Amino acid sequence: MPQYYYDPYGGRNFENDEQMRQMYYRQQQEKAEKKELRKLSTWLGIAIILYLVIQTVVSLVLTSTNLYDTYCNSAIFQYAFNIIFVSVLSVAVPFGIAALVNKKKYTHPIIPSKPIKASHCFAWVCFGMGCCIIANYVVSFIQVILSSLFNVTLSQSESLAPDSIFACILDVIGIAIIPALCEEFAMRCCSLQLLRKYGTGFAVFAVSVVFGLLHGNVIQFLFAFLIGMVLGFITVKTESIVPAILIHMFNNGMSVVSDVTTYALGEDAASNSTVIMFLFWIIAGIIAGIYLFFKKQLSFKFDKNTSVLSFWQKLASFLFPGMIIPFLVLISLTATTVSIG
Repeated sequence: MPQYYYDPYGGRNFENDEQMRQMYYRQQQEKAEKKELRKLSTWLGIAIILYLVIQTVVSLVLTSTNLYDTYCNSAIFQYAFNIIFVSVLSVAVPFGIAALVNKKKYTHPIIPSKPIKASHCFAWVCFGMGCCIIANYVVSFIQVILSSLFNVTLSQSESLAPDSIFACILDVIGIAIIPALCEEFAMRCCSLQLLRKYGTGFAVFAVSVVFGLLHGNVIQFLFAFLIGMVLGFITVKTESIVPAILIHMFNNGMSVVSDVTTYALGEDAASNSTVIMFLFWIIAGIIAGIYLFFKKQLSFKFDKNTSVLSFWQKLASFLFPGMIIPFLVLISLTATTVSIG
């Protein structure tokens, strides 16, 4: 008859010392992973707090001086201000600092830079843009449902339309190019790559939630979360940040094209250009999706996950305690964009 040993940690019986040792080592590994994940999430939480503090301080400076009127009335000033104080100083710098402090914790390159063929990159960009169009319609549908059934209105901030050629140039730089570079650096480089050691699926999901909340309103949260999942997926599949940056840039660029076309040719021309862009990216996205499917690129097989934690254990360790305060603040800010009645 085999002799059984009682495990005081898990309350289970084991046939031999080896099984008991394996369980003990697993429990120790779980504790170590939870501890490290809490530390990493705390640093990302600090980055979010810095993001909020910088924007609050800058807003206070604006409102306490006559610069606020300039910000509200000058498209050029608003674009330049957002480039420097929002995209670079509030987004790229805090997450860059978090990455620098934790640089030894990365098991993947901070900036994914694996060479990618132009044709392969183009296929991923088209696929990603097709997903952007779908996500856009999904969010619009949700808005209609909430409005018609529950009388809920979702709002979001609007930028000034360009009123000069120089403003159009700054619009391209400040809406399409710089935010794409800074946000992808912060999210798909500094954050995603840091968490990938705990599983690619978990990392993509967690960073997408952060990405959505950083936008500060429900409409953009829903859209940014969905697209964040797509951008994260594409980044880990290609091991390159280039497709994600281009998708982000082209997506933001659609509103820029509309703004510039409105300035140059009028609202009717802008509406037509938007329809053309939507149709192009839908068709290109479908073709690219079929191509990538037959190339077996759309599978959810990622690098081997060495973590012993379950998805929910990882999520709990990620949220508590380092992310609680920044998440509550972001959620409260997001809630202010919802009105009922």
